[in-house]
Amino acid sequence: MSNILKYKFRPLTLGRLPTELIYATIRLALSDGVVHFSIPAQKHAFQEHPDTFLGYLPFASETVLNPTHVGQAPQHRGESFEVIKAFTEPDLISLVAICLRPSNQGVYTVRSMYPIDRNKLERRIRRRFVVEV
Repeated sequence: MSNILKYKFRPLTLGRLPTELIYATIRLALSDGVVHFSIPAQKHAFQEHPDTFLGYLPFASETVLNPTHVGQAPQHRGESFEVIKAFTEPDLISLVAICLRPSNQGVYTVRSMYPIDRNKLERRIRRRFVVEV
């Protein structure tokens, strides 16, 4: 837990949500807006994934702006959706879970961010929770 004391969390705006891409991929109609990663959400993600969070944080914006996969887990329908980026270099897969409803100002909030492995991604594709863009 000492890493959390060294890292100074700050609110992050990850960029505009690619709403047209999401609609074309999974038919989820969303309003235009930006994606915000709040300090409490970052701390939550860090606490849930302390060994990987800080290594994946630099990839958050790219994951949101240019996902390779989009989806919704059945247990989160009506609450959130996922954008996933499978990077080839470095070899990592980043998942950003985003709240389904934006604020009145058109801001979508990140619920969490964490890595997934290739097997988990392929299992989600097979089960049709996630679709390749």
